[in-house]
Amino acid sequence: MYNNVSKIPLYLSKSILTIGPDHLNHRGGIGSVIKVYTKYFEKFKFIPSYKNKSILFNFIYFIYFIFNSFKNLIVDKSIKIIHIHGASRGSFLRKFIIFFIAKFIFKKKIIYHIHGAEYHLFFAQSNFLVKKLIQLFINNSDVIICLSEFWKSFFDINFKIKKLLIIPNIIDYPIIIDSIKVNTYCTFLFLGQIGYRKGIFDLLNIISINKAKYKGKIKLFVGGNGNTDKLFAFIKENNIEDIVEFIGWVDNEKKTYYLQMADIYILPSYNEGLPISILEAMSYGKAIISTNVGGIPEIVINGKNGILIEPGNLKDIEYSIDFFIRHPDKINTYGIESKLISKKYMPDQVMDQLSIIYNILLNE
Repeated sequence: MYNNVSKIPLYLSKSILTIGPDHLNHRGGIGSVIKVYTKYFEKFKFIPSYKNKSILFNFIYFIYFIFNSFKNLIVDKSIKIIHIHGASRGSFLRKFIIFFIAKFIFKKKIIYHIHGAEYHLFFAQSNFLVKKLIQLFINNSDVIICLSEFWKSFFDINFKIKKLLIIPNIIDYPIIIDSIKVNTYCTFLFLGQIGYRKGIFDLLNIISINKAKYKGKIKLFVGGNGNTDKLFAFIKENNIEDIVEFIGWVDNEKKTYYLQMADIYILPSYNEGLPISILEAMSYGKAIISTNVGGIPEIVINGKNGILIEPGNLKDIEYSIDFFIRHPDKINTYGIESKLISKKYMPDQVMDQLSIIYNILLNE
């Protein structure tokens, strides 16, 4: 299928330097996006701004990152555009320094591709100085890329942007495995950071309260990293080991297996950009349960390919689980619709949009 996608050609791709978190062994949505991009550039110039290592390692690496970026901008005269992928807080501060160097010292064109699920909170809660830095970064970038209409509205209202565009997160084509076990119970899959923001403990609370009702009827597979000690303790203390199974960090073949095996993907988050995990689940034809935050309502249509719930509303979570238990026929119906919606997030759609932006900037 890759052969049907037009790659960013050499004359264009050699002019672009991408900055973002390491896409090798990544554990986040931005790394996933960049990993897909690498397949569709004739030449992919990339400098990782952050690696999934210790705090001490990343402190030392940050110094190297600045030095390496400066060196590349001096040596490689073909670079004209810096495509910066970033989020909030620490990610913002790392990317701001590169933005400042590239824009004001080397006079490069800047694309700031903002992925942060809590960027609105980051901006609202920042002090006066940080807000001014955020405004300087966003208002002086040549193009701001956001992920959905929700985020476009936020940036329109709060900043004076030269060019603001929506380009959705990219997902790669699904890989279908023939021999997947068919379950006799309803299987739910959660993938993400184990912590408050993703709502995993709200989901576990509902399962523990209703464990007698759900026993033998549902199975929840939880994949991710973060506060796993709290997760294990909760599962054990509430005696829900037969309903909830932690499957560790899920990537590559393991992710493919669980995305194909599960019936419903569930992500009861409090804040999101445009979750890669939901888009990937949709590409595998999954019904979705998620919250009406960020760009999620633009990909999960209530009653069409999934159920939208209020963040933190435990009754909503219980209702959505019960709905699929009572109406198993909807799992397949919603899944078919998910697959159709996900097509606009595939490489053949997204890479064409990127190519247009790069060409415009290169010829301005």
